[in-house]
Amino acid sequence: MIHARFLLGLLLLLGCVAPRADAAVAPLFPKEITLAGESFRKLGEYRYVYRLFFDLYDAALFAPDNATAGQILDAATPFRLQFRYLRTIDKSIILKSADRMLEKNLSPEERALIAKRVGRINAAYTTVNEGDTSSLTYQPGHGTTLRVNGEPKLTIEGQDFAKLYFRIWLGSQPISKSLKANLLGLD
Repeated sequence: MIHARFLLGLLLLLGCVAPRADAAVAPLFPKEITLAGESFRKLGEYRYVYRLFFDLYDAALFAPDNATAGQILDAATPFRLQFRYLRTIDKSIILKSADRMLEKNLSPEERALIAKRVGRINAAYTTVNEGDTSSLTYQPGHGTTLRVNGEPKLTIEGQDFAKLYFRIWLGSQPISKSLKANLLGLD
């Protein structure tokens, strides 16, 4: 009996018994932000935890008040996906993860369509450290801008790029189904 209680206590301590609920405790991001003079509300936020107890990053999705999940998924409205990193993540890990998710979510033809632009954004990514931030902001007619710690790195043109690239987090096979549901406010 003592061994069972000890094991249960250890599992609870390590977070292995119950799902993580850190994001539900307190808001991780503000309720709204301003982009190019326009107010964007937070649709949702999520703490991405790898293998139950490696907190990697907090993410939030912002869009205009009248934006729908469908418009975001179709890149028919402006929106921002924002990240705050909770540990150092090497650039090679970021790129490997993104490539794996694009492979899961895109047909070979879709991958070929955006391959050169993915190469450009991959070149702009950097290793991130605990406390760093990044964002991907899509603006129709302008493109998708990558910022790291507030500094613009580059803008990738095309609605098609945004529609396909954001599938890493919002596709039918996203990096986390819970992350997608929480970001889009679907849970």
